Amino acid sequence: MRILITNDDGIDAAGLGKLAEIAVKISDEVTIVAPSGQRSAVSHSITVGQPLRIRRVPFPVAVQAAYSCSGMPADCVKVAVQAILDKRPDVVLSGINNGHNMGYDSIYSGTVAAAREAVYQGIRGIAVSTWKENYALVDRYLEKILRDAMDRKMLPHEIWNVNFPSCSPEECQGIKETLPAPFPRYKDVYQVSKMSEDEWEYALVDEEYEQAGEHTDFHAVEHNYISVGALECSVLRDIKGSGANG
Repeated sequence: MRILITNDDGIDAAGLGKLAEIAVKISDEVTIVAPSGQRSAVSHSITVGQPLRIRRVPFPVAVQAAYSCSGMPADCVKVAVQAILDKRPDVVLSGINNGHNMGYDSIYSGTVAAAREAVYQGIRGIAVSTWKENYALVDRYLEKILRDAMDRKMLPHEIWNVNFPSCSPEECQGIKETLPAPFPRYKDVYQVSKMSEDEWEYALVDEEYEQAGEHTDFHAVEHNYISVGALECSVLRDIKGSGANG
């Protein structure tokens, strides 16, 4: 089992190290290619018009190799699969993100985009997120979740998306398969400040939507369940469904 790890919080992020700790329990072929710095909320951006700078770096977990990349999370997967690695990975693990990626928010996420790029490359993609670097539940459950996900037959257009609640292991209600909520966590409410006659400042206000139904990721995490569910890469779904070639 060859595993590629990436993230959107950068090569030095605590979540990347934690994910590597779990991954090396599953495989002795683990490689990291992660952004050189913070790339949150870049979605599926890629670098064009300039080369990517790749640098081999020391890493606190005993992986086969770790590289920093000047580009975006999706770049990390693309360049790893197409240029850096001698053999294609069997799975791409992205995370562990410092913050949840649920509902429509997953569209903006660089973490989820890296898993999506893996699927575009014909490789299984799994995104993992938790809240405020809370890893107690991760230590207890993530290895099992990843092993189960890797053993499961996933559709070729699906990403597996895992979100841990911000509770103690004693408070956790278990693992729940979910659907993505049909809205983001926060409403698009802007607070306006007038700076001058011709200039204004618009700041997003953290006004949350009410939680969705009991089968959604938001509801599960709110009620101390670990949310595990599939996100669709709609382009691939449409291509497979139409029977088109390529």
